[in-house]
Parts: sequence; structure tokens; C-alpha cells
Amino acid sequence: MALDRTEPVLLVRKRADVAGEWERSCHLAPLPEDGTGATLLTLCGERVDVGAVDLLPEPDGMPCVACLLSAPPPRD
Repeated sequence: MALDRTEPVLLVRKRADVAGEWERSCHLAPLPEDGTGATLLTLCGERVDVGAVDLLPEPDGMPCVACLLSAPPPRD
């Protein structure tokens, strides 16, 4: 998934009551264009239900390596 460096990106992590600890990686997900999507598509390609994730103010837990590798490079 190509991501523009100016596109907002959310930090999300599956909630503890819906996933085991080994599934609770910190993912990167572009903000849905309409702002009301019921699912998010993470940079690694995983679809997650908005109601099943916590929106994080900062990274928490193990990062998703595939999301990190798909993230745009830092701004100059």
C-alpha cells in the first residue's frame, strides 16, 4: 500500500478483550478518507474492525514490523 507522507496515520492496537497478547501488535493505519469507516486497513494489509482496536496516542507494545517497513520515510 503506497502512502503519501502527508496522509494522517493512526496508531492502533487490538483491544485485550478481543485478542490474545501475541496478536496485539501496534499497527499503522491511514485515516479512512470518509472518516467513518467501520474497518481500517493497516499498512501491512490487515483489516481490523474499528470497534476492536484502541487508538493509541503513542506506540505501545510490539510494533508490527510489516507496517513499519511500509511506512513512508521521514520528512526532510
